[in-house]
Amino acid sequence: MDQNAVTRMLRLFPYGLYAITTAHDGEEHAMTANWVTQASSQPPMIAVAVENTSKTITMIRDARRFGVNLFHETQRELAAKLARSSDAAAQKLKGVKTRPGPVAGTPILADAIGWLECRLIATLPAGDHTVVLGQVVEAGIEHGESRPLTLEGAGFSYGG
Repeated sequence: MDQNAVTRMLRLFPYGLYAITTAHDGEEHAMTANWVTQASSQPPMIAVAVENTSKTITMIRDARRFGVNLFHETQRELAAKLARSSDAAAQKLKGVKTRPGPVAGTPILADAIGWLECRLIATLPAGDHTVVLGQVVEAGIEHGESRPLTLEGAGFSYGG
């Protein structure tokens, strides 16, 4: 297999940027993700790929819930902040305005375009990531007129 072609091809896929949020035992946490997709319409479900070594995957499994927040195009710096490893930035949500989600209290980014609050349904090993499947239990649109931030628009590179 031509690994260079695989990497180049995967980097051509268009990706949005999302803040995946969760909370457990009084601690809020977030990470930036780009591997997010709708997995089902009825019931509405979302699939997210989370690195196996991340703090996020442990917290999602423990909390059994997570949020998906859509960044708008002016939130590049916040996306970069949340993309750092937890070792480098222990309290990534410090200084970020959040509020509890209406169903499970999942942290919701107040300035995101919109958000989904999800209940964990399953996890599936996927190489160096884990696919997290969540059923949407609530949603909201805060800034629907805004344009979403994309991986390309942020100048980030991830994939392959």
